[in-house]
Amino acid sequence: MLTTTTPTIEFKNRGLTHTQLQQVLDYIHTHLDRDLVLAELASVVNLSPTYCT
Repeated sequence: MLTTTTPTIEFKNRGLTHTQLQQVLDYIHTHLDRDLVLAELASVVNLSPTYCT
C-alpha cells in the first residue's frame, strides 16, 4: 500500500504570519513558470529580504 504525506511548513514566532505565508505561497504557485528571487517574494508581503533570511 502506497502512502503519501503532505509536508508541513513550520514557521517561528518571529516569522511570517499564516496570512503572509499563504500570500507568498500563492505568489509562487502563480509564477512557477519563471525564476523567483527572495527580494521579489519579500516584497509580496512588504518585508525586506534580510528579514526573510
